[in-house]
Amino acid sequence: LASGRWWYPTEEAAKRHYKGQALSGDMILVNFRGCGKSSAPKDVNEVNMRLFAEDFNQLVQSLQKKSEKINLVGHSTGGLIVGLMLAQKPELYNKAVMLDPVGPTGVKFDDSMTAAFEQMKVDKNLTGIVLASTIYNCNPESDFFKQVVIEDAYSAVKAVGAWVLQSLDGFDGRPEILTVEHPVLVLHGEHDSLLPVAESKAMSILMKNSRFETIAGQGHCTNVENPEKLVQIM
Repeated sequence: LASGRWWYPTEEAAKRHYKGQALSGDMILVNFRGCGKSSAPKDVNEVNMRLFAEDFNQLVQSLQKKSEKINLVGHSTGGLIVGLMLAQKPELYNKAVMLDPVGPTGVKFDDSMTAAFEQMKVDKNLTGIVLASTIYNCNPESDFFKQVVIEDAYSAVKAVGAWVLQSLDGFDGRPEILTVEHPVLVLHGEHDSLLPVAESKAMSILMKNSRFETIAGQGHCTNVENPEKLVQIM
């Protein structure tokens, strides 16, 4: 239920980190169907990790300059999508970072999470509670949390809702992930309470040129919790 706006703190941290250096390039923030400003899916069949990867690959191809290779960063579900993007169109990309990714075999949440997603559609306060639980040492009174995290999640849960959970239940991307040969750094927050570290390690093991690292003192969302540390690592 995140959006590209979750990366604004990382974007600002990158500007500070590289200030005064003669660098060029762009940071392109993308949202899958139903999140951010992307149009809502018409039905559950449009909520599909492989389809999302195809969407993003088409976007990259439309923006890409001749012979230029792109670096990818994906967080949580986006981490899994990054793996599928690399497998589908390896020639487009240079290297990648996966931040606390959903594992190669998806994830199964219990029925209470599906029920919570349905209730979140009509209860913005509950949306805030659920999202705060994924951000380590979250400050629920901050303007960023109230105006970006909650607002974008509340919009997304109404547009895509529990369909994302359904799409990850029983998913198996191992055949594709095994083909990835790009350099990939898989990161996992020490205090991630949403996804087990075993899933990130499983993702890393499948890829030929992957390296796994734990981010000490962070949770599931280092891009929000400690963007300066994330930029330094990347």
